[in-house]
Amino acid sequence: MTPAVHLEGVRVALAGRMLLEVPQLLVEPGERVAIVGPNGAGKSTLLKLIGALLPAQHGKVCVLGRSIGPEGPARRLDTAQRRALRREVGILMQGLHLVPRLSARENVLIGALSRLRGSDAWRSLLRWYPPALVEAADAALAALGLAERAGTRADRLSGGERQKVALARLQLQRPRLVLADEPTSALDPAATTQVCEALLAAAGAASQTLITVVHDLELLPRLATRVVSLADGRVWWDRPIDGVTPSMLQGLYDRRSAEAAIGARPAPAPLSRLVRA
Repeated sequence: MTPAVHLEGVRVALAGRMLLEVPQLLVEPGERVAIVGPNGAGKSTLLKLIGALLPAQHGKVCVLGRSIGPEGPARRLDTAQRRALRREVGILMQGLHLVPRLSARENVLIGALSRLRGSDAWRSLLRWYPPALVEAADAALAALGLAERAGTRADRLSGGERQKVALARLQLQRPRLVLADEPTSALDPAATTQVCEALLAAAGAASQTLITVVHDLELLPRLATRVVSLADGRVWWDRPIDGVTPSMLQGLYDRRSAEAAIGARPAPAPLSRLVRA
């Protein structure tokens, strides 16, 4: 089976500073993977790399069977390739990328645009959508407690409400791969539960893959079956969720504890090593 994500010998640098270095990372279809690590560890960089929002200078980057960063000089996707990948990869970054002047419902419907064909595609330019899609958008918003806010402009919603709208949009997109960057940040406990459920619903069937940057470590059992930790732009450890201990997580955020637990920092050459269970 072709991996959902395959990174090999990947390096990402900016202004001479190494942001991310991954010798190898495989994510199989249907996996639920959490990315954890301290600030500046490279978590968001990894997510952007997989989502083709950021090119790798070196290495192999394959997403859903498409090569978006072959060995050698980095290659940018052309417009057609990027659109094809966007149809199958749902991305929830911290910026959310909602259209401020459109209603919550219309922002959710944007997620289904790539599935529209013929006259429905043309009508969408006039903001006319098939009734079945409108019903699906309203149902997705209602499930997140936003039924009464469906007609409200996005720029008049609270931060938590906009987060939920972005998640509902992912559900209508039906992507094969979902990438989420700290989707529960700044949410209260009730909203966090709703968002976790919506995120798993967006990932959908067992053949769909979810990769989430997680800040609240208590959410790991809800969102992931596997945890990949990063520190200084390098993979520190990679474990199934039942093989992750509190001391491992504590050690990740306390470098002295991590070095003592492992015995030494990763050697400079290779700069990182993927440690599997």
